[in-house]
Amino acid sequence: MVIASTDATPDEAARLAAVRRYDILDTPPDGAFDRITALAARLFDVPIAIVSIVDEDRIWFKSHHGLDIDQIGRDPGLCASAIMQPGGEPWIVSDARHDPRSLANPLVAGDFGAQFYAGVPLRTSDGFNLGTLCVLDYEPRELDTAESATLEDLAGLVLSELEFRLAGSRALADAAERERLKDAFLGMLSHELRTPLTTIFAAAQILSTDRDVLAVDRARDLVPDIKSEAERMLRLIDDLMVLSRLEQGRLETDHEPVLLQRVLPKTVAIETRRWPGRSIHMDIPSDLPPVAGDQSYIEQIVLNLLSNALKYSGDGDVEVAARTDSSAVEVSVQDHGMGISPEDREAIFDLMFRSSAAAGVASGAGVGLYVCRRLIEAMGGSIRAESGSQDGATFVIRLPISSS
Repeated sequence: MVIASTDATPDEAARLAAVRRYDILDTPPDGAFDRITALAARLFDVPIAIVSIVDEDRIWFKSHHGLDIDQIGRDPGLCASAIMQPGGEPWIVSDARHDPRSLANPLVAGDFGAQFYAGVPLRTSDGFNLGTLCVLDYEPRELDTAESATLEDLAGLVLSELEFRLAGSRALADAAERERLKDAFLGMLSHELRTPLTTIFAAAQILSTDRDVLAVDRARDLVPDIKSEAERMLRLIDDLMVLSRLEQGRLETDHEPVLLQRVLPKTVAIETRRWPGRSIHMDIPSDLPPVAGDQSYIEQIVLNLLSNALKYSGDGDVEVAARTDSSAVEVSVQDHGMGISPEDREAIFDLMFRSSAAAGVASGAGVGLYVCRRLIEAMGGSIRAESGSQDGATFVIRLPISSS
């Protein structure tokens, strides 16, 4: 039998801090720990097995097989003595009737009368003993080397479970912090960045039509660039806001009836003003059935596709057309520019993908088409690319016909 000299560790404050770190005290009963104590009782053929945590002034039982109480005072100790063991060695009392440190322990004294105790410290990787896995018997007995090893293995299972739960708690805390940072990021995008950019864009629009301003050569050169870049940044911010909501699983879309014969001409007019001198031809039937979707997101998708078509088609015209089948309306945006290679037709919808050919023509973040696909799919639709490398590019969005 190993005898400890005190029931307080040399660095008790640090040990108690480790106990608090695992946040296990006073938690509800748990099947994982209960299975370990039940297994220990069977393996050692004892009536009692306990997973204990040694607190400042008590010994609390996380699991107590064969025992109805939840805790006892810390002094005088059995588990309190066990946590003093260097290197996590077992603390064994073979016959409590002849052990003066154990006689006053509630599990030994009085009617309960436990005579045998064997406990292995639950030792953390940084060297602190949180408590014990212990077994007790009403009769004196010895514990051989193989049985000691088995008890140590079971204690290792208890500690592994504690470590797993600690890691889970930390992961949840980290996830909560990431959510907080994402919310802050969305707030920054929507207010701190978008608001001043909207002001810059509006001012540039006004300046671009002011004859006095345009009479100055320098202003005539710079104002269109300011206007164009401000609008490009606004669209990128809108895409990033959608991307952030998607990653958080917080994207909400309406499924209200939307008349594309109204939405499409409006978006074409916006892009026509942005690209003076370019032609966008429309073939939009006036009797299209309403589709189920979110009008603001449909506008964002079409604007993205039109912007890409105009950007990558040189001076060529762009066509926007719509047609209906039995269950959906398809809208196509076609250009006559550089086209898309067959191997890139799916890859272009991946986040941050930029083909080498596209990168050589115009700048971009590789976000827009990914956002378009995710928005379309959130509304129950689909998007695909159709093109040959020498025949321009055609993007087709398909939205379900509204049932309301």
